[in-house]
Amino acid sequence: MGHIPHVLIDDFGAGATIPLTPGMIHHLTRVLRRRSGDPVSYTDGRGLIGEGVLEAESILRGAERVVAPPAVTVTVAVAPPAERDRARFLVEKLAELGVSRLVWVTTRLVQAAAPPAGKVEAWARAALEQSRGAFLMEVEPGRIEDLERPLVACDPSGGSFPVGLDRVTVLIGPEGGLVEAEIPRDATRVTLGPRILRIETAAVVSAGCLLCR
Repeated sequence: MGHIPHVLIDDFGAGATIPLTPGMIHHLTRVLRRRSGDPVSYTDGRGLIGEGVLEAESILRGAERVVAPPAVTVTVAVAPPAERDRARFLVEKLAELGVSRLVWVTTRLVQAAAPPAGKVEAWARAALEQSRGAFLMEVEPGRIEDLERPLVACDPSGGSFPVGLDRVTVLIGPEGGLVEAEIPRDATRVTLGPRILRIETAAVVSAGCLLCR
């Protein structure tokens, strides 16, 4: 068999089997066409991954291991795109890359509302399952002044991304850019090249620059 389904389950419990919700059962058996006895991997979204076997309404637990977190803990703080499809793309790709946290910030030039929290969580969970990850990306609203340091801000006048950090927050403004007063004085300015990128493109590129070193 080629593809082995990967399932995010918040709480395994202490038993030898993991109960599945009706939605999970439908996805595994009707959408993915898996049957009892087929292999399934699973994660709690907090670093534990297991290899099990699908049963009628549960997963029979197998070998489990704890996965080391990424070498760099990346938080992406970004002004949400106004269009839902673009926001979904942003969430899914950051979750697939292994970004630890996504913070929706409000900027002066764009006042778009963040997508509903329930939708965002569903997108992040599906992306984790698709990418076979072990850590679920956290998503929350926040303010620029409260962002965790060290902080880098994407700006055309900036330089290269810093190296050697074990955690970093990257701030991305809207297509119109961040107002000068919005960029904290202690932020390191970094460039993503000569072109003006869409919000979601800048988010993915900056996350890749930090995670894929």
